[in-house]
Amino acid sequence: MEAQITSTSNNVPIAMIKLEKQILGGTEALLFSSKMRELVAMKIGSVVIDLSSVESMNSSGLGMLVSGLSTLKNAGSNMLLANVPEKVMNLLTMTHLDKILKIFSNVDEAVSSLN
Repeated sequence: MEAQITSTSNNVPIAMIKLEKQILGGTEALLFSSKMRELVAMKIGSVVIDLSSVESMNSSGLGMLVSGLSTLKNAGSNMLLANVPEKVMNLLTMTHLDKILKIFSNVDEAVSSLN
């Protein structure tokens, strides 16, 4: 799982991670958790998660996002979701996670919100 590191116009470091196809937990959840801890250690201010390629997500995938959010929040960082497909958005809405996750139409909008 690769993270592209950049910074805002305020020189706040941000990371962008693009999740792929199916988010079902398991090994992917372990990699995601490890990546969140790595980004926290690097003092990354915010992490933008691009979901544009995600086709499906189950409850373990939701748990993976919530765990990542918790890790980042505890370190004073933010998580922003971008390009959330309709199926995933419906799942976030049904579970009321749309109320606690910052969701944006696209990556540029998410990054602009940090300036």
